[in-house]
Amino acid sequence: MFNRFIKHLFICLVLKVSASFAAEIEDRESLLVRLETEVNLLPIYVSDIQSDNADMGGEYLKSLGELLRFDIGFGGMAAVAAKDPKLEEAAKKSFGDEQMAGAAFKGADLPYALALKVSANKLQAKLFSISGGWVKTVGGITLSGKLSDDRRLIHLFADQIHKVLFGQEGIAKTKILYTIRKKASGKNEWISDIWEMDYDGANANAVVSGEGYVVTPQYAPAAPGKHPGTILYVSYQTGIPKMYAASLTDGKSTRVTLMKGNQLMPTMNLQRNALAFISDVAGNPDMFLMPFEKEGQVEGKPKQVFSVKWGTQGTPSFSPDGKKLAFVSNKDGSPRIYTVDISRPWTQSTDLKPVLLTKFRRGCTAPAWSYDGKKIAYCATVDGSRQIFVYDLERGTETQLTTGPGNKENPSWAPNSLHLVFNNDNGKESDLYIINLNQKKMVKVSKGAGEKRFPHWEPLF
Repeated sequence: MFNRFIKHLFICLVLKVSASFAAEIEDRESLLVRLETEVNLLPIYVSDIQSDNADMGGEYLKSLGELLRFDIGFGGMAAVAAKDPKLEEAAKKSFGDEQMAGAAFKGADLPYALALKVSANKLQAKLFSISGGWVKTVGGITLSGKLSDDRRLIHLFADQIHKVLFGQEGIAKTKILYTIRKKASGKNEWISDIWEMDYDGANANAVVSGEGYVVTPQYAPAAPGKHPGTILYVSYQTGIPKMYAASLTDGKSTRVTLMKGNQLMPTMNLQRNALAFISDVAGNPDMFLMPFEKEGQVEGKPKQVFSVKWGTQGTPSFSPDGKKLAFVSNKDGSPRIYTVDISRPWTQSTDLKPVLLTKFRRGCTAPAWSYDGKKIAYCATVDGSRQIFVYDLERGTETQLTTGPGNKENPSWAPNSLHLVFNNDNGKESDLYIINLNQKKMVKVSKGAGEKRFPHWEPLF
């Protein structure tokens, strides 16, 4: 009977649906920071796309313009100014008279303006810095005239603009993994597949399908400068959860390990030489580490990293340097977020001393370490709904990022450590939303039928 209870507790925690763990203690307002106001974002005017190419229709160009405005306006650094007929006229003339256009933009009291034009199928832009007194030409992207193909080019173009303005890469070209869960046709059982989409929800396509029930997909980090080519996930195709790796190219999958028992929540470090996961092979849901070679092949036997008698561990997440793990444990009662130093591989698991982070929230799950190493996102219950929090490791503060009804779970960081994606279940449907630390507005990005869950943002490349 006790083993059955432990397994039930294990599955509830690992699949992050344990509402019974949501007991809270009183907030300490000195350390719990509420996100009340938005950061002042840099205003920028983005013009309509003018064209001297009759083959590219107005609706097509309008869609490209809306996409570009979304990319720039939700990049977390800039705010797109409202449309203005006078500024539109200035933008049209800017490719022939930069001085006149610059004067018009300056009169509107805007620090930046972006004029757009398609000529001979090439998208070009003139970026005006009003305060800096300079104009830069950006672009030369050749468009096909087919929206589904050109969306990716617009994302790349938006990231170019972002880098000119802020000196760092944007996230518009990134992708997101997730699962879609639905009832099997004619059966009273759940099935799920793994999908991948652009960060704004477009160009969704199935990556792994037909395996019954799959959960927690993650990109395996690739070599520097390369896109991820492999994903890790958990499949129930054998009846109990096992870890698999699949190619993003052809979807072919292989078992990661032949360990006995349940294995869940695999995640790989950015150094690509270690895999962390949860397993009850020793009779208890414990945290394990498994060494990997650079090419992604298993190098040695898994090692138990952390175990507590009668306790349950879950959701490991590596620090960017690979020296620490954040994870969930109910070792002190209700699940909370801890970190543990794993930089010395010879250390016995019984000698590791986890550090408690979430001191003023109970029922915490799904920690995710940001790529800049400064923050850990997680979820906890507030007034009966699961909300996303961010723990600032430098300040030691916990910030509530989301509010309102619906259970918001499974946060995953974008490569810029500014944006998060998560799933929001309102009791009728479950969809994916993105949000950033400078704009607390949740933006729904997933589309179509089925419950969208377990998102994972494409890592650094």
